[in-house]
This record gives sequence, structure tokens and C-alpha cells, in this order.
Amino acid sequence: MSEMNARISEALELFVDAVERVPADGWGAPSILDEWSVRELVAHVTGSATKVALLLEGGETWQTPSEPADWMCADPAARLREIGGRIERALPGADLESPRPSPAGEVPLRQALAFPVADVGMHAWDLRRSCGGSVEFSEDLLAYCRGLIDSVPEEMMRGQGGFSPATTPPATATPTDRLMAHLGRSVD
Repeated sequence: MSEMNARISEALELFVDAVERVPADGWGAPSILDEWSVRELVAHVTGSATKVALLLEGGETWQTPSEPADWMCADPAARLREIGGRIERALPGADLESPRPSPAGEVPLRQALAFPVADVGMHAWDLRRSCGGSVEFSEDLLAYCRGLIDSVPEEMMRGQGGFSPATTPPATATPTDRLMAHLGRSVD
């Protein structure tokens, strides 16, 4: 399994697991992200996962974050597993160095995948926290997300529509919790 395949698989598996743990009465509850309910958070990530599949398939993508209203569905876990199947079929034949459009202009596929793959993984943490649980990334996924975050200038990362100011994690915080605190999440 390639490194990219492993990162995509882990991020998607963590998110699908988090979706399957949402209590039946929890879909309309607020998420830890002020602007979204649990269902809207899941819908947003469904859009990000779809973007991964489209990038791998060479299809048309959009250049903005996924809007939750566009991705609402009755069975989100089934929808995510279907998208995961598309990703599994497309990834082995994908040329990770082939050009793809991105908000930064045309970049290699590997680079174009970075934001949506990290988005799926990091929002798995948000969803689990929203439902009273937790999740820990593997060292590899943690390094992948951290590498992406460290590559973005601070003023862009915290700018309009970006991440909130970093919070201070407790001394007992896990590595994933420390990453999420850096992204402005409360990890207490």
C-alpha cells in the first residue's frame, strides 16, 4: 500500500467509524464547530471525501471548501463507504505527479489531495468530540496533517475562514489533541 493510499484509507476509516457512532438522536445536535450541526459537519466531510475521489478520477472539482447543504444525505455512512470504494478503485492507477487544479493553481495530484485528505481526518476528531468520544491518529497520519499545517503560513492559516487561534492543551493531552489545539480546538 502506498503512503498516499494509507493516509487516505486511515482518514476515511476514522471518519466512517465516527459517523457510525453518532447516536440516533445526535444528528441535529450542535457540533464542536460553532457554525455546524453534527449532520452539517458530516455533510461537509462527505464533500471533502468526494473531492478526493474526483481528484483521483480526474474529474471536475471545485476550488472552495465543501458546503454542508450540498452534501446532506439520509445514510451518510453508506455514502462515505461508496466514496471509499471509488477511491480504492481509482488510487492504484492514479499518477500522483499528474497536474490537478487547486486553490494554489495547477499542482501535482499528491499536493492537490493534501487538504481534502487532512480535512477528512481532522474532522473525524471533531465529530468524535462532538459526540462525547475521542480518536487518536496514527503517527503517520499525525505527521501528514502536521506537515500540511506547517506548510501554510500562519497568517493564511488563521485568516478569514481559517482556523481559530491556537488553544493551550493540558499537559496530559495526546499528540492528536495537541495538533487539534494548535488548530484552535478546545481539548479540555
